[in-house]
Amino acid sequence: MIAGIHFQNCWFLTAEKCWFYSTAYNKLTEDSYIAKGTFYNLFENKSEFMYHMMIHERTRAKEKLLSYLNGSGKLTRDSLSDYLKWLSTENPNVFAFLTDVEKKRLVSSWSDKYIEDENNDSDTMHMLISLLESPAEDPDWKLACNYMKLIAVSLTTKKVFIKENYNAMIDSLIEQIVDILCG
Repeated sequence: MIAGIHFQNCWFLTAEKCWFYSTAYNKLTEDSYIAKGTFYNLFENKSEFMYHMMIHERTRAKEKLLSYLNGSGKLTRDSLSDYLKWLSTENPNVFAFLTDVEKKRLVSSWSDKYIEDENNDSDTMHMLISLLESPAEDPDWKLACNYMKLIAVSLTTKKVFIKENYNAMIDSLIEQIVDILCG
């Protein structure tokens, strides 16, 4: 699967230049030095590739989280805030490279196996809470999760927000998340 990981890493360079569905397979494979046949051996189609890209980027974001842990292996209030700011600026979200039409087309083409398990939100938030140095007594993880999703959605739809206050909005959402989780 090394070729698949290489291909996924190279895809972001191609994605900056052109949109996903308007990008031909040969452009994706050419830019990553992978034969078109290899692409089809790794992925059934572009939709499956995008699903694996999403998983790849989530893994990268979880790995980055580890770099924010202190010497005791915990997240402080400040390091949680810094990590969330990294997420909101780095945007390891494959949907950021897609047009609205492409997003709808992609999601509608995914089978049930590509749709997130309901337990994923709970698992992710409880993992995050378990890493906190001083978690709130009974944090509303669902609300914090929804705020995190609002940030992710806003990153892919920036044009609908008032530009001058966009960063203040993101900072406010991050502050709310930190307050919910850290008390």
